[in-house]
Amino acid sequence: MQLDALKPEDFESLIGGVLVLEVPGGPVECELTNVRRLTPHVVRAHPFALILRGPRSRPLAQGTYPLRHPQHGRLDLFVVPVGPDQAGLCYEITFN
Repeated sequence: MQLDALKPEDFESLIGGVLVLEVPGGPVECELTNVRRLTPHVVRAHPFALILRGPRSRPLAQGTYPLRHPQHGRLDLFVVPVGPDQAGLCYEITFN
């Protein structure tokens, strides 16, 4: 699937569920905690950001990782650490 064709609706039904990032050393299961809609602009009509929470025991560096989407399969996405919360380490993936 083309990344620019993805919309917030492709992820909103997955909030609270687990998405798997393929990283060196084995997969990391992350909870999708939020899909944040961003302001539309010329390049993308429906920009959005995903917020994922992963385990504290497997911190991820900023970089591109394959994510398994249940309907769209493998998506190579740029993941940015945004810090810890009460339950784990949070990451953001922006579709801008």
